[in-house]
Amino acid sequence: MSTLAQVTTEELPDADQVIQECLNLDRPRSFFLYAGAGSGKTHSLVEAVKALKNRERQRLTFEGRQIAIITYTNAACEEIARRLEHDPLVVVSTIHAFSWRMIKGFNEDIREWLRFKLTEDIKDLDDKLGRARGVNKTFLANQASRDSKARRLSELNDVLTFTYSPTGDNRGRQALNHSEVIQMAAEFIPKAPLLDVMADLHPVLLIDESQDTNGPLMDAFLRAQALIPDRFCLGLLGDTMQRIYADGKERLGEAIPDDWAKPEKHINRRCPTRVIDLINVIRASADTHQQKPKPHAIEGTVRMFCTQQAPGQDFSLEVEIAKRMAEVTGDNQWAAGNDGRKTLILEHKMAGRRMGFEGVFAPLYAVEHLRTGLLDGTLPILKLFFEQVTPILEAAKASDFALMETVRLRSPLLDPKYMKDVPDQLALLESVGSATQSLCDLFKDNDPSIEDVAQVLFRTSLLDLPNLLIEALLEGATADAPPDTTDREALETHAYRLLLGRPFSEMAAFAGYADGLSPFDTHQGVKGLEFPRVMVILNDEEAGGFLFSYDKLLGVKPASENDVRNEREGKDNSLSRTRRLLYVTCSRAEESLAIVVYTAQPQIAKTQVVEAGWLAPDEIVIL
Repeated sequence: MSTLAQVTTEELPDADQVIQECLNLDRPRSFFLYAGAGSGKTHSLVEAVKALKNRERQRLTFEGRQIAIITYTNAACEEIARRLEHDPLVVVSTIHAFSWRMIKGFNEDIREWLRFKLTEDIKDLDDKLGRARGVNKTFLANQASRDSKARRLSELNDVLTFTYSPTGDNRGRQALNHSEVIQMAAEFIPKAPLLDVMADLHPVLLIDESQDTNGPLMDAFLRAQALIPDRFCLGLLGDTMQRIYADGKERLGEAIPDDWAKPEKHINRRCPTRVIDLINVIRASADTHQQKPKPHAIEGTVRMFCTQQAPGQDFSLEVEIAKRMAEVTGDNQWAAGNDGRKTLILEHKMAGRRMGFEGVFAPLYAVEHLRTGLLDGTLPILKLFFEQVTPILEAAKASDFALMETVRLRSPLLDPKYMKDVPDQLALLESVGSATQSLCDLFKDNDPSIEDVAQVLFRTSLLDLPNLLIEALLEGATADAPPDTTDREALETHAYRLLLGRPFSEMAAFAGYADGLSPFDTHQGVKGLEFPRVMVILNDEEAGGFLFSYDKLLGVKPASENDVRNEREGKDNSLSRTRRLLYVTCSRAEESLAIVVYTAQPQIAKTQVVEAGWLAPDEIVIL
């Protein structure tokens, strides 16, 4: 079954050497580094940048220029910056932060772009409203959107300076939203004057996870490089098989110019040989890129468990599977509870059911405009509980000094600007101490409700509460269905009222999950990470989505006519998306891998997997 023979035994020329030769400020050459799972892509990026900045430090400093690196998440930014010792010659940012840094200050260009975009949007909404048959929820939503855009258009000339925060809420007439910043950057970057500004500031731009970079923005970078190839080096690092976000550029590999360097890293330094065999076979139907293991790699273990059992709220079967993996591998960590393994699920709500935070996740996820902030942790109500309340409770377990220092850093009552105007600072300190004690007392042998916690904060002003959470507190907790309205604030307030009745332990569980401290993660969110023992949960019914279908990929359900047509024409479809996602999840395993398949047809799944050459019959267990 091995596919390793398909891979060349030498990596010549050395990919890292090629990259470093490309990063020549006098003779720049753009490149696309093809780096599959576990091949050390980030290591190559860091080493190349170290060599460049050490070689050109004096020149870059004198010219006031920086090497720019774009990567996908704030966590990835911090990791790369740390490896580069936070050198000021290198600026590492997310795509949103980089885009804003490029367009910030071009206020007149932004204004005219918004004027045109809002006018076109209003025309489109007027057309939809004119063709609507009666007043329904869609009509009301379109009408509200149209009115909002019209107000914003009428106020454009009153805005002197536009603002944006990559991690903030971006409210107010002067604030741009995430999508607008990306769209404007895509339009402005290949044109003067921004084209010259970008090249003058950043003679080298390296984009990590380039396959997931917004498609139109990637097109803009490619056009910019083509216009000034002698002044601007664009380095793309990634793997098209690991494209998991819908707005990433399709067929990125085909868009790379012929004169670019195209080094490739073949060796997978993460996975055992058995996992590499598996991911090579999964990948073989998508492209010709294959990997080989590092020298002296362990054999490793892969097992698939197929079952008809629907998990519901009982996940004991997954615990039993972990015990079986412990027996098969001889690794007792599999049976050491959740902490011994990483379980990968398709949707956050699936983790919520398994970890007990579904009650706080579901109400927020149901409100569409809250989803982005919910999933990236920037929602103000989450920052309140995750970054302010939880650290205070943790500090209370350590010492009085740690507790007061934690409160000092977070409470508006102890802000020096506030304290200097307080006539009796001693009384203020006593009131803060009393408020802190009231908060901590709630948790003595008790699991208070979120409402109990929020009431203490509101009553004592110990921490600042979001305005709509205050409104929810005044109205009180509820279990009622959401109101039939398109009003964003009404829907948000109702979601908070649903939260108020939940025990705080659910919020604490969600905080642990959001911080990556839980034994669960999503198929999408785990890219770039690695774990000794990995359990991948495949359950279309529980995930409830339509973009992915493991039943189709495993042959349990037939592909739709649309899937077949798109596959034939080389277009993205549920089969290709699911195949890429399975590749990403399986390639996280450093030692052993368990794939748990919930399906109505376990025997068909087993037969199809064996026929496809993914696994041997004795590696598949039907439960």
